[in-house]
Amino acid sequence: MELFESKKTKGIKSHIANLVAIAKSDGKFSVGEKKLVFQIGERNGITKEKVKKIIKSDKPIKFKVPDNDSARFDRVYDLVEMLLADGINEDDEVQAVIDITEKLGFRKAISGVLVNKIIRGVDDPEKTKADVKEECANFLTY
Repeated sequence: MELFESKKTKGIKSHIANLVAIAKSDGKFSVGEKKLVFQIGERNGITKEKVKKIIKSDKPIKFKVPDNDSARFDRVYDLVEMLLADGINEDDEVQAVIDITEKLGFRKAISGVLVNKIIRGVDDPEKTKADVKEECANFLTY
């Protein structure tokens, strides 16, 4: 860990670690999953070298919860993208995403519905992330 890391950077590293955990949860870490982890890292200002360190590390990274609904939704959306990256949608992976969704502050009663709505949205090539986010807005007011 870096000595003077910002709260935002720590949160993004936590998110990358969660993505890696979802990707590895089926015992495989596919090329598509790795590409997505690096894309999300880059999109959030994390260098490839830092992402590689997170992937290789066995040290747990402290779980950080974003401080607003929009950022929490974005984290869940990324997790669903990771879930679907290898083309295999296993129940245990879906449950892991639901569990993280709850840790991100979404009520247990809506976490499963939210994750499944995002899965359907990501699977629909005509929908953008913004479309899915708008459709899920009712679930984000808790």
